[in-house]
Amino acid sequence: MSTRPSGTRPRVTVYVPCATYGRFLAQCLDSVARQSLGDWELLIVDDGSVDATAEVAARFAAAHPDRVRVHRHAQPQGLRACANFAIEQARGELVMRLDADDWLDESALEVLASWLDRHPQVGLVYPNWVWVDAAGEVLGVERRARPGVESQVADLPAHGACTMVRRRVLKAIGGYELDLPAQDGHELWLKTVHRFGVGHVETPLFFYRQHGHSLSSNESRLLSARREIKSRAAAAARGPVGLRIAAVVPIRNDYPHAPNLALAPLAGRPLVDYTLDMVRDNPLFDAVVITTDDAAVSEHCRRRGNWHVHQRSSELCDSEVRLENVIRDAVTGLTAETGFDPDLLVVLSCHTPLRRRDQINEAVDTLLLYPVDQVISTWEIHDLYFRHGVEGMQAVNAGAVHALRNEREALFGCNGSIHVLWRQVLDAGGYLRGRIGHIVMTREESLLAKKSEERVVLESILQAHRLAGW
Repeated sequence: MSTRPSGTRPRVTVYVPCATYGRFLAQCLDSVARQSLGDWELLIVDDGSVDATAEVAARFAAAHPDRVRVHRHAQPQGLRACANFAIEQARGELVMRLDADDWLDESALEVLASWLDRHPQVGLVYPNWVWVDAAGEVLGVERRARPGVESQVADLPAHGACTMVRRRVLKAIGGYELDLPAQDGHELWLKTVHRFGVGHVETPLFFYRQHGHSLSSNESRLLSARREIKSRAAAAARGPVGLRIAAVVPIRNDYPHAPNLALAPLAGRPLVDYTLDMVRDNPLFDAVVITTDDAAVSEHCRRRGNWHVHQRSSELCDSEVRLENVIRDAVTGLTAETGFDPDLLVVLSCHTPLRRRDQINEAVDTLLLYPVDQVISTWEIHDLYFRHGVEGMQAVNAGAVHALRNEREALFGCNGSIHVLWRQVLDAGGYLRGRIGHIVMTREESLLAKKSEERVVLESILQAHRLAGW
């Protein structure tokens, strides 16, 4: 193990925020001490722990007094405050966060630092990792797609932990926003991916522990934080020339299994009104076009708001007609009749009444932040799925056995709720082709009113919302 001369700056600063994870901390810290690259310093930030964290940290610091510093918050301040403190205190050229319940492969610092040496133009690099359970038993390996090689879109951020970042990059982006509850890795990614560039090492270099108290276990909280991060990044990138954005609401009212679906009451209101209210109240839209196969729906929509209502021709009312043809017809009619020529189209299904306005805005933000042609709304599938192979049934997402969300095995269901695309993509016949980005909604938010079994659940949820005054 190499060491640095006394009084010189360390090559790498590793910081470990710990909030009552004392039972895991010794293994985490020992993995730093065993690094093949010995030119490191370690900052331990005890974030108001109420267990043995302070004792474990003190013992380790006493064993390595020349390179370990311990800082304690009397009251918990959160991961982002700990990160910002560490960035301010770091002396290393390179900085890495290591979570207190995880640990490093002994070559992690050397491999990542060497990669950045060979790629001086890149701001950060991240590795693959090994999933382990609470006891440290191996569950599987996460193999991320290589940016620029296996992923041209780069819309799946690196893990917030065990990503090595140049300290000057962290200083240049100003650290982390303190008022966001989660997804620091997503924030770092959006602030660096286009400005400084990112890199990836295929070797698994850390052990990521899955247990009941993992910070990554609350899906709604994570998705909400991700939306806010995207919103801020998109706002910061806007200039004086704005986009012309049109909402397109295609409404089919005639289904053999669900007659008068759009106007049928759901929790005391016509189904279509949930979407109409959302469109009307969203200042994002410069124009709204509603296209329907039903005269009663047309009349209902005209009474509800000042928008362009288009009753499509009989040849576009057949159930076999492709949705892109319905949308193209509606947008062409909007331009011909009003002169409004949109840059961006936001297609909204009326079948998902639990969709929210911030999710619509997130889809637009995603289109503007990443090099994609269009963005669709999805839900992430956590169930185990199989397909028939040479030896019979083979798991498509085998990691689901251990409740793992491996990127290469990830499955997403398209819920049809939101579809954002450039107008020229539609005109060029690129509907659902080319580079497609995505946003994630929860499975509950993706429930479809045109499915009878899901409509029953929606009725119950929406009634509860009404009683709660939502």
